[in-house]
Amino acid sequence: MKLHTADGENYYKYLIKNKMNWKDLAPDIVRQRIIIEGTLHNPFEPEDMDKYCHEVTKVLNMTYVTAPICNYEPHYGWCAYMHWKESGLHIYSWDNREPKFFSIDIYTCKKFDPTDALRYTEEFFGDNLIQLAWKE
Repeated sequence: MKLHTADGENYYKYLIKNKMNWKDLAPDIVRQRIIIEGTLHNPFEPEDMDKYCHEVTKVLNMTYVTAPICNYEPHYGWCAYMHWKESGLHIYSWDNREPKFFSIDIYTCKKFDPTDALRYTEEFFGDNLIQLAWKE
């Protein structure tokens, strides 16, 4: 059965477009996310991703489960994942564009101060950073 609104629009597309289907299904579990994106003068190299993962873990007071794992896809660039006891983070980079672009997704089951992540990210990139944006 396909669901549609009165004007014939697909019901699920309508819900997504109007952000109408969010319900906290587990209010007893803390969940916090911040997505930090930016543009760079130079690529976000895997060695730097490894360093960022280790250092932001300390900044946010998270607990290591695994070391960062980096992978490369030639059409996009490098990515990294680090597993924390409290969840983890992903880093994606796009090296084949100007300016270079990255997206960092931090998701935890432990509260943290998002300004700590932003301040650290800005300091980490220093003069390589062109612009920074984020959303919770």
